[in-house]
Amino acid sequence: MRKLILSSLFALMLTPAIMAADAPAKKAIDEAGICLNGNCKAVAPAPDGSAYLLMKDFRLIHVDIDGSVTEIKLPLNKEIKTMDDYFCDMVVDTKAAYFCGYNYSSVMTLDLSDPKELKSLNVKYDNKDIKPLRISKSFEGWTLSDDSNTYKIDKTGKATVLPENSQIVLDGSDNAVISVYPFVDEGKTIYPGKVLNQDKTVKWTAPAPHHPKVIMGIEYLGYDTDKKRDVYLVNSASGDMDVKFTIYAVDKDNKIVSKRNIPLSNIETLMRFCKLASDGSILAVYAEPNDPDGKVLLKRFELKAQTTEEQEVESKG
Repeated sequence: MRKLILSSLFALMLTPAIMAADAPAKKAIDEAGICLNGNCKAVAPAPDGSAYLLMKDFRLIHVDIDGSVTEIKLPLNKEIKTMDDYFCDMVVDTKAAYFCGYNYSSVMTLDLSDPKELKSLNVKYDNKDIKPLRISKSFEGWTLSDDSNTYKIDKTGKATVLPENSQIVLDGSDNAVISVYPFVDEGKTIYPGKVLNQDKTVKWTAPAPHHPKVIMGIEYLGYDTDKKRDVYLVNSASGDMDVKFTIYAVDKDNKIVSKRNIPLSNIETLMRFCKLASDGSILAVYAEPNDPDGKVLLKRFELKAQTTEEQEVESKG
């Protein structure tokens, strides 16, 4: 009898199901957030404006633009031995969801129109397995990053390493954006507060924060094709307890056209807690304050255009 029960449970795990999820009344994703059950591992905006959340228990939750919620139970495959294995990050296009995880030297693909199978594409560089922690889309495939490098991956799994300190998200021309980290010069810590293009020229320099804050890092969130602007997440701080995260949207002339602060996620296991959506807004995931281990909030932050006066004040610091 015990073997029969275990066999039945295993069969259920292998059979993906699309079902309505337990959710509040339908509403569009907004800054107040939509509350969802589970422990979130990754969030991915979809091209149609909806969002996908990967949960630790192998559920893929789809939140449509009107707030309707459905779930897909991810199937297992030969690489995923137990439900304790899970992915680190995901990205979505019009046809499929793509997953990566440190335990797998693969890009795993789920056909969203027929989610019965997780297909695996092995990825190597210089005949060595890549152990990816993050994934994003490129023109011809994906970008993956491990704890050392960032790679471009084509549809065959061939990997090309990008310049040192390249970020996971490529720019609007499919080129790398390179981080410039704080460094020590003659005993003094220098906080550059800028990112570079792939050719090592300066792409953008963030406004200096008010003293004593310094810029600890800049994450490139992507290129907003509709509004033709680059979007950055800037982390400024003056100590461990005084941290601020600011979203900047910057036009082709490096003029700041939108700016807003957002809270840091309280989910420590997320590789990337916020991502740029197709409409130019920011999707972010937070633990629900009253049930941080059992529920999450999916929020959308709009990036409204600044007035001419606001832009002039920003340019003057």
